[in-house]
Amino acid sequence: MGSTVQTAAPSAPQEASSRSLNLTILALGIGAIASILDSTIVNVAVDHLSQVFGASLTHTQWVITGFLLAMAAIVPLSGWMIDRLGGRTTWMIALSTFLAGSIACGLAWNLNSLIVFRIVQGLGAGLIIPVLMTLMTQVAGPARLMTAMGSFSLLVQVGPILGPVIGGVLVQGANWRWLFLVNIPFCVVGLILAQLILPPRDRATQKRSLDVVGLVLLAPSLAALVYALSNITADHGLAPANVWVPLAFGVIGILGFIGWSLHDGTRALIDVRLYSDRGFSVANGLSVLSGFTMFAGMLLLPLYFQAVHGSSIVEAGLFLVPQGLGAAALIVGGKKLTKNISARTKVIAGFILMAIGTLPFAFPELRDMTWLLIVALFVRGVGIGASTPSLNAVAMMGLPKDQLARGTTAFNIVQRIGAPFGTTVIAVILARATASAPQTDLGTAQAFGTAFWWTIAFTVLPVVLAMLLPRAKTSSPATTKQPAGSVK
Repeated sequence: MGSTVQTAAPSAPQEASSRSLNLTILALGIGAIASILDSTIVNVAVDHLSQVFGASLTHTQWVITGFLLAMAAIVPLSGWMIDRLGGRTTWMIALSTFLAGSIACGLAWNLNSLIVFRIVQGLGAGLIIPVLMTLMTQVAGPARLMTAMGSFSLLVQVGPILGPVIGGVLVQGANWRWLFLVNIPFCVVGLILAQLILPPRDRATQKRSLDVVGLVLLAPSLAALVYALSNITADHGLAPANVWVPLAFGVIGILGFIGWSLHDGTRALIDVRLYSDRGFSVANGLSVLSGFTMFAGMLLLPLYFQAVHGSSIVEAGLFLVPQGLGAAALIVGGKKLTKNISARTKVIAGFILMAIGTLPFAFPELRDMTWLLIVALFVRGVGIGASTPSLNAVAMMGLPKDQLARGTTAFNIVQRIGAPFGTTVIAVILARATASAPQTDLGTAQAFGTAFWWTIAFTVLPVVLAMLLPRAKTSSPATTKQPAGSVK
């Protein structure tokens, strides 16, 4: 790679590298938007699908559960695939798998076939985000990583904002098959742009053999944890066998993998010694806690507007637009304003703003002050825009180039656990509060208020933990020598 390292020079190469980053973000963004939208689009249609197929809600829920289990199981393989096949090839495999799954879902003839095809779709979706983060990190380099992650964060906001709206429109005005067929144009255009824009694999890179033992230990353990979390209910908690058995299996398997990785970290699927980097380990901890703040909010807010305001699915989705606008306003318009602010300060400020933006929803007497709720959602969005890209960037900044793929994989694994864990806990709190509240409009608002108070309380922990993040951006020599545009 010595011949490809850029030396200091003229502005032209810098402009070219900026164009390369922008084109890469475009190619990855269009390809990823379908998978980001997909989860929220399908989530709002579960009840409709149960009616279409004449099946119970429990059976139909496997349309979502199967998808999530497949996503969790495939993530550990993403780092090895990038190292072995290259970023562009892995990206195109992920997108092609998701496309094939989407087409098959749209052609499903019964509920069981739909569940199987959703698992195929989940295998592709599980690769998309970790591969996207790795490619953007490699292309951006440490100097422009925050910008790249900001663009990625904008994409993430598309799902919770537009997903319920699009899902509601498709369910109410079109055939259910379009819930999946709508992904086709995004995937096709994404594949074309990937072939034209993403650089080919660096042939000089050494190929790493697959850690079969690590894969056998980690992949089913993650799927078991996600399955256990999805089965927790307010009435029975951890008592049912379909909760504690997979939970125990998952924990034992992950502990076994940690021991295996420590024994031979250089060849392990994920080198757990990556967590010796303070920024990486703290960012992973924060990503778990964000399951109680950011991801739990994505669950509570649409339900709040439907149950307390009496909004339709589409209207509830429209109420969430200000949150996305708040995130976009900071990410796009606040670059100069926040340029000299450390990532740690942005993360801390972001979580504080998310707490402030959640506060009005905790007071039942404010439920009819729609203007205040809209302003609060905008503030909450600004908090998300401040914390998310900074958190993603600081996790990757201290890692050497040859560990980026495995580091991104590890970070995404933690997120795969943190998101369902946080939302499950908050969902159980909401269910118990609802059961004990008076069966009136005020009682419903009070139950949601209790859940939102817990969400706000959980925001205190990330603020404290974020104090441990490095003050300044850090990068290793191996990373800084990485030429912009050189992607595996």
